Amino acid sequence: MPSTSDYQEHVDLLRRSSDGLRIAYTTSSSFLTSPTGRVKSLIVFDSSFNPPTVAHLELLTRTIANSTFVSVGSQANVLLLLAVQNADKPTAPAPLPDRLSMMERFSFELAPDTPDNKAVNVAVGITKYPRFVDKAQAVFDTFPGVEEQIYLTGYDTLIRLLDGKYYPDQTLQEALGDFMSRCKIVCYIRDNKPKWGTAAEQVQFVEDIRAGKKTDIPQHWANRIWLLSYASHDDVSGGGGRHNNGLDLSIVSSTAARDASRYGKVRFVFMMKCRISADGLRCLTKE
Repeated sequence: MPSTSDYQEHVDLLRRSSDGLRIAYTTSSSFLTSPTGRVKSLIVFDSSFNPPTVAHLELLTRTIANSTFVSVGSQANVLLLLAVQNADKPTAPAPLPDRLSMMERFSFELAPDTPDNKAVNVAVGITKYPRFVDKAQAVFDTFPGVEEQIYLTGYDTLIRLLDGKYYPDQTLQEALGDFMSRCKIVCYIRDNKPKWGTAAEQVQFVEDIRAGKKTDIPQHWANRIWLLSYASHDDVSGGGGRHNNGLDLSIVSSTAARDASRYGKVRFVFMMKCRISADGLRCLTKE
């Protein structure tokens, strides 16, 4: 099991190398191996994990349980991915090695308790790329046997993915054409009217793509985007889904977890107690 210093070494090696992706930890030595060398799908959960929360766990287990993304009886392969550079967000407050350690603990929570008794292989990886299109290419280069990647996102991330400002001197078709043909997007929505609009408005954004109303976005890309709510796999009307501890997942976020930890309220954080200190977010003990 890697130590924090081991994770720091992984971060340093990635930054010094020409590689775009580095795997820092796996739950199994057989991660992404098969007798044929081909793996149908890889779920990529790219997040700040700053810190992981019950919402992260719920979204991932629901995706694994959905036969659209992982066939019944098939093994689920999951890559928890952390970018050492983000297009919009700084790396504070938790140092990157601490986040990798939290991601490792996250994998322990996931593997033993997955729906439909699906086996799960989990890897923790780091990438130097802030954009999804570059991350995806690095994953395909690292695991050439993967046929398709499935990216878990929030609505805010979906909007950034399809924002032309991140692809200067290219059309979206030029920048994302290969990505959208080889990857699926599983976007979880929730009401956030002040910033991102209601759940219904978020659904309408994808329907507008499908109807050709977003002239810079190809219509058929809507067929590669799945909108799921916290309420259920099929309900895209929004609403407050609840974790088995009664917590309203529609209000859970890493930001809320950090805020809660400042006042000793740790219920947002699904696996460990945390505190904010001068040197950042520190996770202490398993609850």
